[in-house]
Amino acid sequence: VDDPDRTITGRAQLDWLKAGLAGSDAAWQLVGTSVMISPVAFGSLPAYLLEPLAGLLGLPAEGLAVNVDQWDGYTDDRKELLAHLGSRAIRNTVFLTGDIHMAWANDVPARAATYPLSASVATEFVVTSVTSDNLDDLLNVAPGTLSVVAAGAVKAANRHVKWVDMDHHGYGVLDVTAERSQMDYYTISDKRDPAASASWARSYRTLSGTQRVERVYQPVI
Repeated sequence: VDDPDRTITGRAQLDWLKAGLAGSDAAWQLVGTSVMISPVAFGSLPAYLLEPLAGLLGLPAEGLAVNVDQWDGYTDDRKELLAHLGSRAIRNTVFLTGDIHMAWANDVPARAATYPLSASVATEFVVTSVTSDNLDDLLNVAPGTLSVVAAGAVKAANRHVKWVDMDHHGYGVLDVTAERSQMDYYTISDKRDPAASASWARSYRTLSGTQRVERVYQPVI
């Protein structure tokens, strides 16, 4: 995964992204990425949760230390991009992500191993799926049961992960002002029902200049 020849962007696209971030005078840098950029280690999960998570992510069931389909599989690209954010003092970069069928709110640390002693250079909001299976669907269990164990293990091993919801289906609404970017997470009542209702679940924001996420206890009105 640390082979410099493995690239998630290609040289031309990575250079384009770095130049755009460095040259922008916008208050916020919103970067859409199809897969998570925050580093996540899953190896501390118990075996009975490791296998279904591997299935969810399309990885071999016998082992899941990192998900090499996301930026964890291309660490040279990620290291270069995050070092660019830090060395150029590029502030207020927010990565907006999907794909993983779970909701996350993350700091993006320059060095995950030493976080929170090391700096966070960006933040990331990940929205879940509307209908695609997530953990409780794969295990055929009620939401908020086995996922509590899995989420706790993930957060314990990855201190920059502030929240992860492995069960619910829904979407996110991002609201941006000069002072903050806030993601309001909404869940739907039944993924099989075309007339399903939606309700607010949680909110996280990053204040300008902080490069860290924090929980907010109400959505943007």
